Amino acid sequence: MTDVIVVHFDKHQTNDSRNALVSDGRATLEQDTGIAPHLFDTIPTQYANEIIDIATAERLADALPGEAYDWPYHTKSKPNRRIRILTDCGQIPLERHTRLMRLATLRSVDAYFHKVRSNVRATARPGRTASSNGRAWDRHYFYNPATLCKVLEIYRFKHNWMGTRATTETPAMKIGLAADKVYERDLIG
Repeated sequence: MTDVIVVHFDKHQTNDSRNALVSDGRATLEQDTGIAPHLFDTIPTQYANEIIDIATAERLADALPGEAYDWPYHTKSKPNRRIRILTDCGQIPLERHTRLMRLATLRSVDAYFHKVRSNVRATARPGRTASSNGRAWDRHYFYNPATLCKVLEIYRFKHNWMGTRATTETPAMKIGLAADKVYERDLIG
């Protein structure tokens, strides 16, 4: 079964407002669990996640199926997170529902896009100057968008099937599509 989840968050917060939201979230977590933030940090992640799921389950008890939920335990990377499970028809068990709420994040997508922007120069964010009148262009961009599509396909293949020297398990291996990494010698030889 596949769950479709829409995640909204306010990415235009200043650092000070993000820190204030994190403090509010930690205070809410302390209020809901009775565990002080400095003690909560010492709990192993697996158990901390279970505690968060139990606290979330209590908050979700009166929520309607498919209703948007404001995540109360703010993090710095996802302030004011609002989650809505589109596939929720009231038949998702509460334990699974709370776990989905906790895991609903864009962190892995953001990390992948950051890798692409860092490793493929043509996808880097452009710098703006006073003389550009708001226009954005970089000398490393491709003039033909089809070329960028081809480069991104090559990068996606390398990321999913080949990885780097330090990669022990590629994404294709993690989901069972490959038994081992693909090496350059396999492609060229």
